[in-house]
Amino acid sequence: MTGRAWRRTSRTFSVLSGLAFLAGCSDVPYHAPRFAFLSSYKSARDSSPVLLSNAEWWKTFRDPTLDALVETGLAGNLDLDIARERVTEAEAIQRTVPQAAFLSPRARAGGERDENGRTDSRAEATLGFEWIVDIYGGRRAQIDAAGARIEVADAEVDAARLLLLLNIANAYVDLRYQQTSLALRQSELASRRQTLELIERLQQGNAATQVDVVRARALVSETRAEIPEIRAAIEAARNEIAVLAGKVPGTLGIDLDKGARQPRVSLSPEVGIPADLLRNRPDIRVAERRYYAAFRDVAAARADLYPQLSLSGTITRSSLSGSAGTEYFFGPALTFPVLPNTARRASVEQRESLVRQAHTQWKLTVLGAIRDVETSLAEYAAALSAQRAAEETVRLYQEVVTLTRQIVTRDGATIRDLIEAEQDVAEANTTLATTLRRVGRSFVELNVNLGSGHGAGEGQAAGG
Repeated sequence: MTGRAWRRTSRTFSVLSGLAFLAGCSDVPYHAPRFAFLSSYKSARDSSPVLLSNAEWWKTFRDPTLDALVETGLAGNLDLDIARERVTEAEAIQRTVPQAAFLSPRARAGGERDENGRTDSRAEATLGFEWIVDIYGGRRAQIDAAGARIEVADAEVDAARLLLLLNIANAYVDLRYQQTSLALRQSELASRRQTLELIERLQQGNAATQVDVVRARALVSETRAEIPEIRAAIEAARNEIAVLAGKVPGTLGIDLDKGARQPRVSLSPEVGIPADLLRNRPDIRVAERRYYAAFRDVAAARADLYPQLSLSGTITRSSLSGSAGTEYFFGPALTFPVLPNTARRASVEQRESLVRQAHTQWKLTVLGAIRDVETSLAEYAAALSAQRAAEETVRLYQEVVTLTRQIVTRDGATIRDLIEAEQDVAEANTTLATTLRRVGRSFVELNVNLGSGHGAGEGQAAGG
C-alpha cells in the first residue's frame, strides 16, 4: 500500500471512529416508567397482594349459557377482528422502514443508424448497491419504535377482549334481569287475580266493598301494563348479545330461554391488591409501549442532526457493436445535513415533548386503573351486602302475605291489608332482582378493571 493510500485510509478510519464515538454518546438508555403505588394502595392495609391468574372469571357464575356466549363472542366479535387486523397493519408498517443495504439493478438496450446506413447496437447492465452505516442508530430506533407500536396493537387486542367480556356479560346479566322481571310480573298478575277473585267472593257476602273490588282490578290492570315493556327490553337484550357475538339478531343459535335465572356470585370482595395489575391491564401496557415508541422516535430524530455515512458502488457491463467492457466504482460517501438545521432541531424538541406527554399519560393511566379497582371493590362489597338484606326482606314480606291471606277470611285483617302486603312483596322482589343485577354487573366490572381474562380465547383465535 502506498503512503498516499495509507493516509487516505487513515483519515477515513479517524472520521469513522469519531462518528462512532459520538453515536455512543448520543445513545440514551431506556428506563421503564415506575409508579410506587403498592405501598399507598389502601386495600393493602390488612392483606397481602393477590396475584391474579388470567382466569376465566365468568365461569364463576356457573352458567353454561353464558360460557357458550363468551366462547361464541371471542370467536366471532367483529371489533375483535378489527383489533387483530391492526396488529397485521403495525407489522407491515415496521417492514416499511428502509433497509440498511439494498441492490438496484438496471438494464437498457438500443441501437442507432449512422450516416452510412450502418446500425450500431448498444446494451448496458448496471448493478448498484448501497449500505447505509447506521452510526447513530437512527434506523435501529425506527425499527424499535415500530416494534413498540406492534406491541401497542397487541395490547389493544387484549383491551378489545376485555371490552367484549364486559359488554357480553353485562348484556347477559341484563337479559336475565329482564326475564326475571317478566316472571315476577306474571307471578304478581296471577296473585292479584287470585286476590281479586277473593274480594269478589267477599263482596257477595257483604264482607268487601265495591271500592275494594275496583282497587283490586286496578292493580291487575297496572301489572298487565308493565309486561309489554319488559318483553321489549328482553328482545333488545337478545339483539345486543347477538351483535356482540358477530351474529345477525335471531340467528344466534344459543337458547337464551333455557335456565332463565339471574346469575349469582359469592366471591369475597376482600381480594387485596392485585400485584400484577400493571401486567394485566392492557391500557397500562399500551401507555408504556407508547412511551417507549416516543422515546425511540427521539433517537431517530437526533440521528438526522448528524452526517450520514454510506458505502456504495456500481458494476456496469456494456457492449457496443460486439465490443464489451466493464466498469466499476466503490467508495464511501458522507452526507451532511442541510444547514441551518433549525427545523430538525425543532423536530427533536417536539418529540422530546411527546415523550414527556407519553410519560404523564402513563402515570394518569395507572392512577385511573387504581381508581377503577378501588371503586369496583367498594361497589361490589356494597352490592353483596344489599343482596343479603334484599333476600331477607323478600322472605319476611312473603310470610306477611301468607299470614294475611289466612286471617282475612276470618275477619282478622282487612282487604286493604292484603293488598298492601302483596304490594310489599312485589316491591321487595323487584328490589331483589335489581340488586342481583347490580351484584352481577359490579362483579363483571371488578374483574375487567383488574384486567383478568385479557388473554381469553387467544389460543383459539391463533389456531383459527
